[in-house]
Amino acid sequence: MEFRRTLLAAVTVALMASTGVAKEPEELIWDDMIPRLESPPKSALPAPDGGLGGSNGDTDYSIEFEDPFIDWDFSNPVKSLDGKYVKLPGFIVPLESDEGGLLNEFLLVPYYGACIHTPAPPPNQIVYITLDEPFNLISMYDAFWITGTIRTQSYAGLFADTVYRMEADKVEKYEW
Repeated sequence: MEFRRTLLAAVTVALMASTGVAKEPEELIWDDMIPRLESPPKSALPAPDGGLGGSNGDTDYSIEFEDPFIDWDFSNPVKSLDGKYVKLPGFIVPLESDEGGLLNEFLLVPYYGACIHTPAPPPNQIVYITLDEPFNLISMYDAFWITGTIRTQSYAGLFADTVYRMEADKVEKYEW
């Protein structure tokens, strides 16, 4: 009898680990959703024309610098996130609800009011969320943690286009 219990416990643990039930989600922030460009372009300040400061044109005063935002790709997903079990904070933009107001699909965005006001955030700063169990959104002013499996799949909707989808299994209020 003891052998059966031990075997059953081992099989249960193995099944939970293989299905992701026992796995802790990887906590993401919105910057994690933006891929970096492989070779960021550089900007240059033009050299002065020689009329000011007494330069005779022999000196190159141009300065190369990296723009901190120019080496980010705001239109594509981070491909390595595909299929990962993650937890992401954000604000909910309702898309579909039943007659009682329960949501089963929505957009998750990084800041309040995104997608309702134009322009919408970039496609990799929005996640299209579907739920198996509907969720009752009491206030759109609240932030939430959404946990589930993220996919790098496009979604085109009325409010915005996204490059991420998530099959969420948990919605919890974000505590500040």
